[in-house]
Amino acid sequence: MLKLTFYRNSNDVWIGDLSDGETRLLATTHPATIAAAIFAMDEYGLQVVTEHGTFEMEFPASTGELDALGQLMLDQDMGKWMSGFCTFSRFDFVNPQAMDTQADIHLRTAIHHLPSEFVKVRPNKAEPKGFKKELKKRNQFIYYPWC
Repeated sequence: MLKLTFYRNSNDVWIGDLSDGETRLLATTHPATIAAAIFAMDEYGLQVVTEHGTFEMEFPASTGELDALGQLMLDQDMGKWMSGFCTFSRFDFVNPQAMDTQADIHLRTAIHHLPSEFVKVRPNKAEPKGFKKELKKRNQFIYYPWC
């Protein structure tokens, strides 16, 4: 089962750290990139672990799980991170809403960093022009794998 844990960076910002068993997959400050990674792996659940406990949640997150997840949060900033993650968990990263200009970038960033054997869902369109530049910009928020 996938596991999401947290730690702080040197600027005191929460990093979401995603693993599968003992295999570390992706760590980033942006909850949409973690949600896109889980979407790309075609997974439907994960374990959220903090110092306050553990909770197995559905993916996408269901509304009924929000209170239990809220009990795990260590502070307001972690709560905001998790709130964003729950919102992004409901996105279709392959077929985003017309006004969503970032879903494809989060999906491609996640896929770029995930071990290829974990990726089950890929974009159905060619890589957009300028993606390499956007990836370089996004890499400053990726803590694992090391960029």
